[in-house]
Amino acid sequence: MKTNASVLAVMTCSLLTAPLAIADDTAPVKSASVDLNGDGTPEAVSIQFDEPKNEFILKAGSATIRGPGDDNEPAGVFIVDLDSRDKRKELVVRTGQTDYDQRSYIYGFDGKALKLLGTVPALTEAKGNGIILSDSWQGFWNRRDKYVVDAKTGKVSEVPQDLYAVGVEATVKQSFPLARSRTDKSVVATLAQGSKIQVLAAAPSGRKGEGYLYLVKSSTGLLGWATAKDLTGKTDGLPLAG
Repeated sequence: MKTNASVLAVMTCSLLTAPLAIADDTAPVKSASVDLNGDGTPEAVSIQFDEPKNEFILKAGSATIRGPGDDNEPAGVFIVDLDSRDKRKELVVRTGQTDYDQRSYIYGFDGKALKLLGTVPALTEAKGNGIILSDSWQGFWNRRDKYVVDAKTGKVSEVPQDLYAVGVEATVKQSFPLARSRTDKSVVATLAQGSKIQVLAAAPSGRKGEGYLYLVKSSTGLLGWATAKDLTGKTDGLPLAG
């Protein structure tokens, strides 16, 4: 099914700014009482902002930890349950001011100390099965990363992907070539002006400052790789928003 580019952009941005779909109470709080380590005794949880140091101060029971404020005061702390198979609850502090610089810091409490379990761009989806899906806006597409929570330690780690799904359409306004592979620049197709293309996937270029290379399907059904510079400069219709 084809999706209008402008509608896709709105859907993507809405997804990035949507509330966390992972907690009983999805709103951030400044203070709460919750059993974090599953021992049956609730801990007093609170968050403050140290503006001179640009840091947030997170507290649970008698434990305190500081984290980077990223130039803005967090709205509060989210209390989440990343893995319903254990008795633990996690604390998430979300920082940043845009879809580009947002970060979510995930903390656990072992009864004595607060520990950073990991960071992700955003907790877009987590259904309590130990898996986190995290979206980050890349200019005209939404990168989705997968993270898993270690059942014993609670540590959060990324599951690497070779390719990232893109799924947007555009119209060629200036002809440009598609390369045979990410490492072989031999031309497999030259896109005709006015033709429609589908940007299927992205892969990090591996070269400093070049960002991603994009797997493109031509109107004639051929597949090849294009640079971000060609796509953004020689096509119309990419959902450049966010």
